[in-house]
Amino acid sequence: MFRYYFNLVLVAVCLLSPILYGQEDSAGSIGKAISAEAAQAYAQLIKRYEANRQDRQFVRPFLDVAEKYAGTKAALDSLTWVLKRFESGSNADRAITMLVESHAAHREIEQLYLHIGNNPSLKVAVFYRRVIAVNKNPTAVGRAHFRLGNYLVRQAEIAREVRANPDSLDKFKLFYGSALTEYLQKVDLSSIRKDALKQFTVAVEKYPNVRTYKGELSELAGREKFKLEHLTVGGVAPEIVGEDIAGKPMKLSDYKGKVVLLDFWGDWCVACRMLLPFNRALVKEMEGRPFELLGVNSDTDRIYARKVELTQKISWRSFWNGGSRFGEISTKWAVEKWPVLYVIDANGIVQMRSAGGHNKEEILKLIEKLVSETETR
Repeated sequence: MFRYYFNLVLVAVCLLSPILYGQEDSAGSIGKAISAEAAQAYAQLIKRYEANRQDRQFVRPFLDVAEKYAGTKAALDSLTWVLKRFESGSNADRAITMLVESHAAHREIEQLYLHIGNNPSLKVAVFYRRVIAVNKNPTAVGRAHFRLGNYLVRQAEIAREVRANPDSLDKFKLFYGSALTEYLQKVDLSSIRKDALKQFTVAVEKYPNVRTYKGELSELAGREKFKLEHLTVGGVAPEIVGEDIAGKPMKLSDYKGKVVLLDFWGDWCVACRMLLPFNRALVKEMEGRPFELLGVNSDTDRIYARKVELTQKISWRSFWNGGSRFGEISTKWAVEKWPVLYVIDANGIVQMRSAGGHNKEEILKLIEKLVSETETR
């Protein structure tokens, strides 16, 4: 009985709510009768779904309502329903295409950004660019710039993963689709990086006070801009000035001219300890060549960390991170989970960031390539 009255109320609300939004409302481009029909169709579909709760069975009917009544509130609600349940894949692509065609100017379109999530589809970029071009709400536009920047950074990361694993192309095509995988194999990564940097810069300079649930864009986009400029592939590695575990002064720039593997580690971290044999072998293999392994240690006790160096035969130097995982160095380098490894070329440019260090073969291959290039100069 409760559900019966609930559905009656739902239908009434849909019928009585503002039928149109944005410019369409004032222009009257869609008649009230059509909008009322759309609201009723959406309400009836919700009623059927509530009695069944089979998402895959209802996704196409919701998409059909959105397509048939494009530009109405019911259409937008239908697309929202789809994207809440299907963040990627063909259904999400179809929903995003309809957003681009009929809803990008909606004042509160940013409420759907979260549901698009980390979808790598090329249609996502088209959507954010369309919002930026036609939407009049500064909040929606500012957050679109920020989201587009994040999307582009993620796209570059996936592209590098695809290119580093040519033997897994079939798996990538299965997961991302053939069209996207082929695009990622060919796209100019420097252009993606430049575009992402542009989006973060616009967000910081033009929309600094726009808020998200994580904070203002001045801080959020500013942080991503710094990471892109300094902590991702192609960025200039930030300087580190401090002391090693023994208390002796050291600077990262002292090693310019050499390829550097910077390892954020701590004895408290099991995954960090598992990398020690790899590190020891690497130091031995690269002996006498323009290469340096440096650590950033996050243990809480300096004396204990020094004992670890001795017992584990750690011959390379480590910056002291102030006795904490959240010290000045790790904070500046945006390290939140340990270990993290950076490969930095002889000019101080970041060439790889590895969270976890699981891709040892890839790291070794890159270091050998960079060291050989340095030796031939």
